[in-house]
Amino acid sequence: MKIQIWSDVVCPYCYIGKREFEKALAQFEHRHNVEVEWKSFELDREAPVRSPDDM
Repeated sequence: MKIQIWSDVVCPYCYIGKREFEKALAQFEHRHNVEVEWKSFELDREAPVRSPDDM
């Protein structure tokens, strides 16, 4: 099985999703038959940088 994952490498939510995917894949019985292809995707280059104090 081939899985393509499109993810923004600087997005903290994408990082959380990556970690959860890796945990799930580690538990998958047929994980050795899985080929994962990571693709880079920029969510929004115009998004303002905000500090936690702004949220």
